[in-house]
Amino acid sequence: MKKYTLYNLWLIILLLATISCTKENFPTPQAAKLQTKTVTEITGSTATSGGQILSQGGNNVSTLGVCWDTIPNPTLSGHFVTNTLISTEFTCQLIGLKGGTTYYVRAYATNNGGIAFGESMKFTTKVVPYLTTNAVTAITGTTATCGGVITNAFGAQIVSRGVCWSTSLNPSISDSETTDGSGTDPFISNITNLLPSTTYHVRAYATTSDGETGYGNDVIFNTQITDFDGNVYTSVKINGLVWMVENFKCTHFNDGSDISYYYYAADPANKDYGANYTWNDIVKPNFAPAGWRVPTDLEWRALYEFVGSSGLKLKEKGTNHWITANGTNETGFTAFGSAHIYGAPLKGEATWWTVNENDPSNGLRWSVFNDGSMGRAANDKSMFFTVRLVKN
Repeated sequence: MKKYTLYNLWLIILLLATISCTKENFPTPQAAKLQTKTVTEITGSTATSGGQILSQGGNNVSTLGVCWDTIPNPTLSGHFVTNTLISTEFTCQLIGLKGGTTYYVRAYATNNGGIAFGESMKFTTKVVPYLTTNAVTAITGTTATCGGVITNAFGAQIVSRGVCWSTSLNPSISDSETTDGSGTDPFISNITNLLPSTTYHVRAYATTSDGETGYGNDVIFNTQITDFDGNVYTSVKINGLVWMVENFKCTHFNDGSDISYYYYAADPANKDYGANYTWNDIVKPNFAPAGWRVPTDLEWRALYEFVGSSGLKLKEKGTNHWITANGTNETGFTAFGSAHIYGAPLKGEATWWTVNENDPSNGLRWSVFNDGSMGRAANDKSMFFTVRLVKN
């Protein structure tokens, strides 16, 4: 009886050991199988491809897309895009391509079995011309002159060229444009129908016989401002506010009625330094051209703080309109030493009204002095000082 029990015990132990040593067999994860779609919709900078999943390898696909490079068999270490919709067939757009360049693209998919790739497809982007945009010249209130140089056409036939412009960055031929013939020679373009006192962006363009359009660099310019007398002004943007670059010199309100004014006796015949006006006139609503106005005291103070209280950054360079050649004019404000009849000599001080009053009898004005210092004071509203306008 004891031997039989001991025999059964050893049999049980052997059976348990055999079972514990048996390994369970699990299937090895397999990568998916897929093919790459033919490349279509090829332009100078974009193309369309994609892929089709032939087998998920027994595991669900977690990501899929395409990858591309200028060398065969691209991988995810180069350019790639992921399709956010998991499906057996998918499409992706390739962007940021260079014109006239040969690329290779492959579809890819990942699952627990790893990364799988489709076959490599070869394609060449269309030729896009390279251009530079000329500086803008001959700017008036409604017209300007520009143009461009086609630096490389890559052998393509240029069927149309010119400039395009808009008030937004990087205009295209869907905006306003000129058409200035064909060919690869440098070209000049006349821009018309502009709005006065407006900031524009302009780019040269050239279109190939394949319909591909290349653009030059974006150039910014401001159209001039014209007052009732026909005087023309330019403008500059400083710290978010657009200022006239010249002192105002109109002798009429914008409805044609007369303004009380005077020019400093020593001012040359071309009236470089602008006219002087009373505070009572500069605050009238018809004083300035449409879209322009006299600055507030707070706007002058903001300019003062922006230049760190240094009028040198506002003063014109040289001694054409100042006693001392210490101005840097790094803001483009181009202040002239316009003087006034109350003791400031020509080239020694520039003084401008604000629309704010200090009290019922006195208006507030700001000054830039020859040494570059700046000041703020109150003066009787019947006194005459120059004016700088800002855009609404």
